[in-house]
Amino acid sequence: MQARFIHSAQRILSEGVAAASARGSSNRDYRAMLCCWEDALFSRYPEGHRILGVDSATRLIRSVFEACGRRLPELRIVSGFDDPRVGGFADVRRNRILIEDGCLYRFLILHESAHLLVPDDRLHGPAFTYVLQSLYRAFIGIPEQAIRELLVSHGLPSYTALPPEEALAAAA
Repeated sequence: MQARFIHSAQRILSEGVAAASARGSSNRDYRAMLCCWEDALFSRYPEGHRILGVDSATRLIRSVFEACGRRLPELRIVSGFDDPRVGGFADVRRNRILIEDGCLYRFLILHESAHLLVPDDRLHGPAFTYVLQSLYRAFIGIPEQAIRELLVSHGLPSYTALPPEEALAAAA
């Protein structure tokens, strides 16, 4: 799946995001439901909770952003945030990802990366959820069916289709 993401990342960000956005509400704040979804998802697939070293985290970020044709963000490790429930933050304006020391979880790195990839969806809505689930499938190896099932059960936008293979072959 990682190779498929790398091959189709730019189409995921264009055609996939457009299709996902057309199927959900971009005005609704899904943050609380998305956090519950992530908790349920990573209780089934604990690889998302694996803590990476700074070098591995930087390589993961580089893989994502190079595939997407986007400028590589800075990764900054910080001592903490005012809100103890926050472990990471995507600083869109400065193109950087801030992660609390000791919280370099694979899922959190991908979550904050998704914010930089779809900065207009600040409410964790359809576009954000689509890109995020694509990253989780590609870089954590979570099956699409499990992702979709949990998205639906948590009341989240549940569009998961990737751009068609034949379109990818024609673009290559």
